[in-house]
Amino acid sequence: MAAMLTFAVGDIHGCHEKLARLLAHCERHGGGKASRIVFVGDYVDRGPHSRDVVAHLIDAQRKAPDRFVCLRGNHEDMLMSAARRGDSLNWLINGGGETLASYGVDDVSQLPATHLAWFESLLLNFDDGRRFFVHAGIVPGVPLDRQPEEAMLWIREKFLVDPRNHGRFIVHGHTPLVDGKPELKPNRLNLDTGACFGGPLTAAVFDETRVGPLDFIMDDGRVTPAADVAMRG
Repeated sequence: MAAMLTFAVGDIHGCHEKLARLLAHCERHGGGKASRIVFVGDYVDRGPHSRDVVAHLIDAQRKAPDRFVCLRGNHEDMLMSAARRGDSLNWLINGGGETLASYGVDDVSQLPATHLAWFESLLLNFDDGRRFFVHAGIVPGVPLDRQPEEAMLWIREKFLVDPRNHGRFIVHGHTPLVDGKPELKPNRLNLDTGACFGGPLTAAVFDETRVGPLDFIMDDGRVTPAADVAMRG
């Protein structure tokens, strides 16, 4: 089996210090093994340092484009819609004001062109053959290669309550977990541990020997074996 590790990182929402700490912990955890990092979206809004988060990820992708996989979240989608249409109300009431403040501007049209282009370039999903990484989830019963964009960015209840095998183990964020712990189920993993609400920023560690996670890493350096995380449902 290949030795590559995959780290999947939950919703960041402008928490740049947590991101920097978590990535350092992931590097140490990897111990020099080949690895990639998949981010499940929602880099901006709510937290105080969206610009720093975006700049960090753009720079990381520039230096190692095959190693850093950045997916689009619904908050990037709202920002893009505001930039395209000039109607920012929906984005602003969902944390866009904090993003503008982090850039030191008053309007979405004033964001750097390079950052707007990066938002446009973000993938909607990533399939590694064992896991399907996506921001919000999928429509159960619909083939993974036919998933509607809106569902991958926004879906909640219909996906979250469905216990069936989706053909891949689904790794997602989007729905904050109030207890600050990843939600591990037989068919999916939710990594949104509420970083912008005082919870940790969390990464799951995967390898090529099994489908589910091996470990969870928090931005404070805590490492919890997946075997010690109670399977919910």
